[in-house]
Amino acid sequence: MSHLSALRERVSSEVKEGEPLAKHTTFKIGGAAEYFFEAKNADDAVRAVRVAGELGIPLFLFGGGSNMLVSDRGVTGLVIKMANRGFVIEGNVITAEAGAPTGLVSMRASEAGLTGFEWAVGVPGTVGGAIRGNAGAYGGEMKDSVISVRAYKDGQVVTLRNADCGFGYRDSAFKRNAGWFVLSATLELKLAADAEASKAQLRKNLLDRKEKQPVEFSTAGCMFTNWRPERPEQLAGMRKWFDLDKDEKVPLTSQGTIPAGWIIDRAQLKGTKVGHVQVSEKHGNFFVSDGQAKADDVVALTAVLKTRIRNMTDGNVQLQEEVEYVGF
Repeated sequence: MSHLSALRERVSSEVKEGEPLAKHTTFKIGGAAEYFFEAKNADDAVRAVRVAGELGIPLFLFGGGSNMLVSDRGVTGLVIKMANRGFVIEGNVITAEAGAPTGLVSMRASEAGLTGFEWAVGVPGTVGGAIRGNAGAYGGEMKDSVISVRAYKDGQVVTLRNADCGFGYRDSAFKRNAGWFVLSATLELKLAADAEASKAQLRKNLLDRKEKQPVEFSTAGCMFTNWRPERPEQLAGMRKWFDLDKDEKVPLTSQGTIPAGWIIDRAQLKGTKVGHVQVSEKHGNFFVSDGQAKADDVVALTAVLKTRIRNMTDGNVQLQEEVEYVGF
């Protein structure tokens, strides 16, 4: 029996062959999945994962399709899209399935009089993906709200506490362990003392993203993680490397990092282009396509930026991709 026949028999008749992944990602770039399945609930996802393992088929799971770049050559094996999108708000607790859109959860939480999740309103992707990458913005991070995660961990369905998730800057145990997948999560927020102020903050965050980010283009989200100086002289060196005015301050986030977009801007690399993809003129940490870009264009542009900034800073600033490469 072929792998396709086995997957359709043991997982679902809806398993597809040769599904174009470009239409499932926010970047709209990349080749096809050898096999593709949309899991409408956690049980379907667990069954698909287990069957793929038993058949020896390579496996990749994703949610909203942001923060990922699919190879032009496609992806071998079974690609599972977490399409379990439900969530429930009870008091100040939210139970969300892995495929629940992060931005929608943020909006509904604010409408329910909760606060602490306004930062996530413009974050693309899903709750599961946001937990995996410990997504964050405007000083907030997923780890601040997660109480527990129901997960598939090395063959078993388990419930993990916040401390078990190994959260770090744009990182978690789910990202470091190939056999760990988010199925759903329980989030705890605070009751807003001023519900209207919470809604106003949410609207402000949305407007800020619209003004500062190329939301009118297909992008993967931020291409690079922010850079963390390891020594005081590296922070001081920023003034020399980027020829800052004496009154200009080097911005530091609450995590002690320097925004990658600011570095790319000061390196005068906005607008840099390779093939059909270029660095956004609006925000240095976003790549935008003219509609014909290939994944190889993105990889080449990434290398150009990393090399130029590394050389410009005497080898000190070495940007690291936040976007995950899939199928390379």
